[in-house]
Amino acid sequence: MDVFNKLKSTVTSTVNQISSVLPGNPVTREYDITGHIGSAGQGLLWKIYSGTKRSTNQDASIFVLEKRQLEKLDMKLREEYFTFVKRGVSQLTRLRHPQILIVQHPLEESRESLAFATEPVLASTYISN
Repeated sequence: MDVFNKLKSTVTSTVNQISSVLPGNPVTREYDITGHIGSAGQGLLWKIYSGTKRSTNQDASIFVLEKRQLEKLDMKLREEYFTFVKRGVSQLTRLRHPQILIVQHPLEESRESLAFATEPVLASTYISN
């Protein structure tokens, strides 16, 4: 019985985390997010969630960057970072090659977060300096 309570607690906490991160992001209109599967990027700022596209039931990974994680940065540096991220995801969206991650939904910005969806990924994608 203890195992079930722990499982329920974990699922509830994951759902609460997802709901707090993506309430107003347009990506949530098209994807059902099921759970946190990893992190990516420098400092592991991007959180990766598994999900499915509502219209096609196709599996996907949703990358989310919470803007509040960057609040401690200087405003100018923060804006430069957002510009860099937007440009990078835009370039990734245009690339087509079997060895490059396929973007299924382009970058969307809300007041709280940046998010985009890709083909499913299986692990964290962290490269150290």
